[in-house]
Amino acid sequence: MFLSLFLTCGAAFAIYYFLLPDPEKVLQVYSQPGKWYWLKFRLMRFAIAHKQSKTAKETVKVDDLMNTEFGGGGIRSIKDLESKHTFPADKKSPAEAVFFDASNKEGYYFTLGTAQRKDNIINLFFILRVPGKGTFMAPEMLTNTNVQSTTSSSEWATKSGWKVKCIEPMKKWTISYNGKIVRSTGKRVFTAVGPEAEDILTGAEQIPATIEFTWTNFGDHFDFDKNISPTSIAHSLAKEPWSRELFEKLKDSHQSHYEQFGFLEGSLTIGGEKIDYVRMTSMRDHTITSYRNWSDLRRYIMMIYHLDDGTCIHTSLISMPETVFTQLEFGYVVTPDGKNYAVDRIHLNLADVGEVKGEFPQYFNYTFEAGPLKYDVKVNIIDTVSFKIGEKLETYVDENMATFETRDGLKGRGFIEAEYRITQY
Repeated sequence: MFLSLFLTCGAAFAIYYFLLPDPEKVLQVYSQPGKWYWLKFRLMRFAIAHKQSKTAKETVKVDDLMNTEFGGGGIRSIKDLESKHTFPADKKSPAEAVFFDASNKEGYYFTLGTAQRKDNIINLFFILRVPGKGTFMAPEMLTNTNVQSTTSSSEWATKSGWKVKCIEPMKKWTISYNGKIVRSTGKRVFTAVGPEAEDILTGAEQIPATIEFTWTNFGDHFDFDKNISPTSIAHSLAKEPWSRELFEKLKDSHQSHYEQFGFLEGSLTIGGEKIDYVRMTSMRDHTITSYRNWSDLRRYIMMIYHLDDGTCIHTSLISMPETVFTQLEFGYVVTPDGKNYAVDRIHLNLADVGEVKGEFPQYFNYTFEAGPLKYDVKVNIIDTVSFKIGEKLETYVDENMATFETRDGLKGRGFIEAEYRITQY
């Protein structure tokens, strides 16, 4: 009698649980954990961890970095990772991007993005904040960040004067510029796709500038395929409704991407006034992909900074709901002794931070975990530069210069890059 009642109740509960609807998406965009979340999470975490372990130990295949698979499929030589690659002829939107940002206690902030595209085009952005002098940017950022590049097979170089080159793989890069810069236009909200009107350049003073920087590494690089946390990816995927189409999109949208912290040192001249030596803590990244379309990204927040004890941190939230993730979270921490720890969880929701364009908060705090490390961080934005980005200029970025402080009083500085798609999701 009791057994029969127990089985009946168990069967009724199973049917009830199976028929439970998944929770509604937050703001009709962001998926929430549903009834099968914990099962999906454990399955995905096991599969990713197993693949990372297997490829690290058993593979003999050499990766084609323009066509890699999620989780890392083969061997990647340092030389190949750091080289500039030839685009596949049959791909419409390949890209190869090199990015730097840097800052220091004195109040200097520097960021440079150079994404090589087809037809000798580079997606370019550059920002420099000099204490006592102001914030400057590339003139192209006023109207159109798609600029003409040279045909170099070893440099990321623009006809306007930028040159970025690897000197020693994972050890040394150089950045040089000889051209014009303009004063920052600050925070802006863009509402129309495409280039801005050329008349915005009329009132902008063209200031001659030269930059000579050398980047050197601190610790090893962090390969997002090989080293990313299975926990963070499993959590991000387990919230989504699973289908064959989702996993096909996951494969098709994959990019080879790695990052490395280090130091940026050198001199600069602005309007004839030379600053002989500047040293900043810096992050450098490199993305290699057969497909990049900025408009696939609905929103993202990338927080890249360093603390006064030498700790370096990257934590990111990315929303690309028409592709795979409504909110993907990932990152890593480099400790003062050079060890890398992948970020397992970030306790911050895009829906709660700057969801409305133009209303990104000046102050906020968040927490995250990376292996044995736990952080509670306060963020304060001190300056912002906005610009459009992408081949069709369908998105824009707020490049926020910020200060940071942990619960135990450690201070730091760096960038919060916040992206918005101009057209609605």
